[in-house]
Amino acid sequence: MSFIKDIIPVLLLYIIGDTITTFYALGTGLFYEGNPVLFHLFTTYGYSFLIPLKLGFIFLLYHVYRNANRYYWNITRYSVSFIGLLATVSNTVVVLHG
Repeated sequence: MSFIKDIIPVLLLYIIGDTITTFYALGTGLFYEGNPVLFHLFTTYGYSFLIPLKLGFIFLLYHVYRNANRYYWNITRYSVSFIGLLATVSNTVVVLHG
């Protein structure tokens, strides 16, 4: 498989889903970033700093894709996809019930 095909769930859930729902939730002004590192970065550089972070993460994933065996690559990409799903659902629930 190619790298792009392998990371489609990561792109949809972790990159796009989490980013959009995070921007929306934080943009309402009713919510804050719970991760202290991201909170500091957002306070210092603004919410748009999430975009270069996510792009940098894609480069890190590519490094894992190129250097890890298939077993560890699959664990990595499915774990990141699952984290993206959890973050997207969590952000959506907070917005809907906030």
